[in-house]
Amino acid sequence: MHASTRAADVSSPSGHVVVLCWHTPSASDRRALEIATFLGATASFATLTGDVVNDPGSIRTAVPRGACLVVHAETLARAADAARGGAGVVQALTSDLAEYVFVHGFEPTDSHNAVLRSLTSNALHSVQPAPGPTVAFQVAAGRRAWCGPFSGLSFDAEMAAGENLFIPGLSSPQLDVLVRAGGQPFLARTVLGAAQVFVVSSRDVADLDERVESTPSPLSWFSRAIPLMMFLRGSLRSRVWHPDTPRACFIIDDPTLRKRYGFLEYRRLIDSMRRNRFSACIAFIPWNYRRSSRDAAALWSSGGRVPGLCVHGCDHTWGEFAIADGASLHGKARLALERMRAHHRLSGVPFDEIMVFPQGLFSVEAMAALERAGYLAAVNTDLFPAPSRATMALRDLLEVAVTRFGGCPLFGRRYPGNLAAFAFDLFLGKPAIAVEHHGYFRHGYGALESFVHGLNSLDDRLEWTNLGTICSRACLTRTDAQGDVHVRFFTRRFQLTNTAARSRRYQLFRPHPVAASLPAIVVNGRAWKVERQDDSVKLILSVDPGQTVDIGLSDAEEPADSPWQETGLHNARVRIRRLLCEFRHNHVDTNGILHAVAATARYVRPSSRTASPPAALERSR
Repeated sequence: MHASTRAADVSSPSGHVVVLCWHTPSASDRRALEIATFLGATASFATLTGDVVNDPGSIRTAVPRGACLVVHAETLARAADAARGGAGVVQALTSDLAEYVFVHGFEPTDSHNAVLRSLTSNALHSVQPAPGPTVAFQVAAGRRAWCGPFSGLSFDAEMAAGENLFIPGLSSPQLDVLVRAGGQPFLARTVLGAAQVFVVSSRDVADLDERVESTPSPLSWFSRAIPLMMFLRGSLRSRVWHPDTPRACFIIDDPTLRKRYGFLEYRRLIDSMRRNRFSACIAFIPWNYRRSSRDAAALWSSGGRVPGLCVHGCDHTWGEFAIADGASLHGKARLALERMRAHHRLSGVPFDEIMVFPQGLFSVEAMAALERAGYLAAVNTDLFPAPSRATMALRDLLEVAVTRFGGCPLFGRRYPGNLAAFAFDLFLGKPAIAVEHHGYFRHGYGALESFVHGLNSLDDRLEWTNLGTICSRACLTRTDAQGDVHVRFFTRRFQLTNTAARSRRYQLFRPHPVAASLPAIVVNGRAWKVERQDDSVKLILSVDPGQTVDIGLSDAEEPADSPWQETGLHNARVRIRRLLCEFRHNHVDTNGILHAVAATARYVRPSSRTASPPAALERSR
């Protein structure tokens, strides 16, 4: 690491986004600007009025050279109405001001239809309401440069109320339909003069400050968020936040390390991993630390690909990390790590200091407890804490990891099945982390291998690796006008490698609460200067070609002892619970007759029960 000169990357656009608005920015204009800023672009408003429209030279001065233009259809409709040149101003405003133009907010009105026909040379004729709340989307194949991992996918997704679709007009070889909805054009690209113009039929763009109360399907925001993000990522390229190396892992919850656990056979799993070149992770219950068999543990020393281990609770009791008692949570988090370290000594099987919460239940206080105990991260299906069910802003859910609760970063994971949901994650720079239980292997490993093949098809750069590598290298990067590489990372340990052929200057940012004091940071074992920038800590370093640097925040301070202690009654209850769960998985679930009898016995008519646990919780018990 050393000082190096900056070199501007002249091959990319300026990274500036201009949101063109009529008189004053509308709510939709402001939301578009927020999305551009969220992706790391420099964004600003440029205002149109009747006087400006009739003097094109004045608006050109407000739009930086090389900028991207985002404009609402209503702005262009009003400009056409106010212009002395009539509808011709629509083409002039879009083709003359920027190389890339994104037009959104179309409504089924005469004025908007006229704007649409002018922009697309009649290749798109008009706008019509979408047929229903759920629509079948088809993303064009071979469009990775614009559509990323969505390219070639078909999926169903909800659309916001009142959404619209385009009606085709005259056939045009210049019209490239990137996304269809309900069989009709939804997002299309065309050439107008020297500009590439993108039109989307959605009425509005997503509000990043929208409050969200539960973990929904990410595809419910596809129509309002992804088209604009596709446009900005495709046109600005390295100038906006993007992932350089997408990563994936498949988690299996609960198994002990025996040759067989329920339907899961480790030798067959490892054979499948080696044939299909994917990674898996066992979410291991620390209570089982003395119960691994030597024969099973020996598989981990056989060389080649083997599953990793992470921490699955402490005793795996119901909601053990969903309480608010910080001292107890810290004690459980520390005990879980102590047990995992003891398991490593006894079995030789290493583990990642990453927590998967039992039943997906955790409290805000649990995240702080994990940070104090020294965990790298948490990975969970549900991203909302219990029992308060605190809300989050949409922008929190779109981040690579949730950091708003303080403490450890929280990465999401999903059940396999809907590849489009994983494409959504990969597009945003999130890792593709899947989860299942032993029952997933009831019919062998074909379903897993099919899922791996499908996930690989989303991005040929996908790297399968362990959870520790995924979390400690999770980041987004962008390059500024001076050639500096900006990096946003999320964990208390981070590894960075300069893969370029020349030395590069890096500005690194990690989310950090505004009210918290600055942490101590070391780079390759040396203390490093750190400063605060907004809600992040920032450090600057130069890295030689091929050099790898290890960055770490100072170890969390822990009390000498923990006030939380196990009791004999608690241990007895845990033992009974664990043995009963294992008996069910190993003997009841795997025996057709016993499984059918147990399923009948567990069935309770709705009238005799007020509520039932969500299916996802049932699967994770």
